[in-house]
Amino acid sequence: MTELGAAMSETEKRGRGRPPKDARVGAMSAADRQALYAAARQRDMAEVAFALKTALARSRTERKAFVETYRGTPSGERLRRGLARLLADDPETLAFFDGLISSGDRK
Repeated sequence: MTELGAAMSETEKRGRGRPPKDARVGAMSAADRQALYAAARQRDMAEVAFALKTALARSRTERKAFVETYRGTPSGERLRRGLARLLADDPETLAFFDGLISSGDRK
């Protein structure tokens, strides 16, 4: 086989493989891919916050344990700030968590 033939064979081998899940991903820049990832992550985390709110609203015992863990603590403040960023478009859920985390001092 000639050198040209061997080079073409290598090129063909590299071209094989699985195509990207999303056709847009192959043509995106790294910044565009990162923005897409960040938006999906924010959407997923907002869904987690909503599920946590639903669970805490139903169970008095779980809500009490959550409040005792986070109210008046540095971890609670970090959680509240993170939820404020995630839930900027859901003021009702944000108010629920603010009520649990922010009010009162931990004793």
